[in-house]
Amino acid sequence: MRREAREAAGRKARDTRLALAALLGLSLVANLALSVGLAGREAVTVLVPAVSGPVWEVGGTWAGRRYLEDAARTAAVTLLTLTPENAGHVREAATRLSHASARGAIGAWVASEAERMARRDLSSAFYPWGVDADPETLAVEVRGELATWIGREESSRERKAYRLAFRVDGGRLGLLRFEDLEDEE
Repeated sequence: MRREAREAAGRKARDTRLALAALLGLSLVANLALSVGLAGREAVTVLVPAVSGPVWEVGGTWAGRRYLEDAARTAAVTLLTLTPENAGHVREAATRLSHASARGAIGAWVASEAERMARRDLSSAFYPWGVDADPETLAVEVRGELATWIGREESSRERKAYRLAFRVDGGRLGLLRFEDLEDEE
């Protein structure tokens, strides 16, 4: 009887170890599957604007339509509302808005525009009225009115369209190109 009891206890211990080993194996497989699944997912950052309205969304390599539209409108107004007095601030803002690979070119454009405007006592302001973003290509067309002053006299007010191209790196949206669409025609 004792022998049978010892064998039964041995089988029970072996069965318990086998069940624990199987559970450990299943746990490892489940953790591995979860890790692989989470590694393939992109984090999405949702930014809530200071004013009421829809939220902005940006991922590691993409940006939502609303975020692109608002960023393009801000960039166009910042770059095109230029006076000799605010040129330094516009250059600083252009640096913050630009992608690292485009900072030099965009900063040089702002500097040359500011110098040209200072020589002629010009100022300009851009009033956007239409924005069309393509989240697939990260390109945006901004349409509006560009007003120009010589001294304190308004000299012109014309409808203009600009194309802005962006790049997203690590969830940061940066301006790559700023083009006057009339220059292409």
